[in-house]
Amino acid sequence: MARKTKADAQKTLNQLLDAAAWLFQTQGVNETTLNHIASRAGVTRGALYWHFANKDAVIMALWQRDAAAPHASIVKTLNNTRGNGREFKQLIKSQLGATLNDAALMQALRMILLGVERLENDSELQSFLASRHQQMRDSFKTAFKQLHAAGKVPTDTNPEALATSFWAYLKGLLQLHLEPYNQDVDLLRDGDVLLDIWLNSIISD
Repeated sequence: MARKTKADAQKTLNQLLDAAAWLFQTQGVNETTLNHIASRAGVTRGALYWHFANKDAVIMALWQRDAAAPHASIVKTLNNTRGNGREFKQLIKSQLGATLNDAALMQALRMILLGVERLENDSELQSFLASRHQQMRDSFKTAFKQLHAAGKVPTDTNPEALATSFWAYLKGLLQLHLEPYNQDVDLLRDGDVLLDIWLNSIISD
């Protein structure tokens, strides 16, 4: 038997991740087993277990492949907004647009925001996802502190409270957009309008 190359291993890994993303989206994370993933990918259980010890490891690998780089870019940009209200608004809209048009990233967000129905307490996956959420929340807090210092948001309102409010609003819009039976929120069509309702009422240019 020919020895598998690094390229062969990477191809198998991507087949498994593509299969997992499809299954998580179509039937849910909890209803998907490792056997389902191996069968969908057309590989043996041995090949799957060579890459992944459990389903949590599959989810974390999907995040690293499809969401880690955009996530890091958004966090870095938010941390350097320098209190410019107009630029912050444009940044949020452009980042949302880029996210919505990135199919792999949207699959990852769908899985994270909607697909992981139940997580065991203190699991490695829970800690992994919680740290990414915290990074994003912290970057919004930094951005709003900069906006507050520049007088671009109400000075009598705690900037951390504003950041929490906007994070909840944005996350809610994404969840509604991703829900399979949603008919009310289409961010590709109405994203800028829906963002402006919040942004223009709080942040001055």
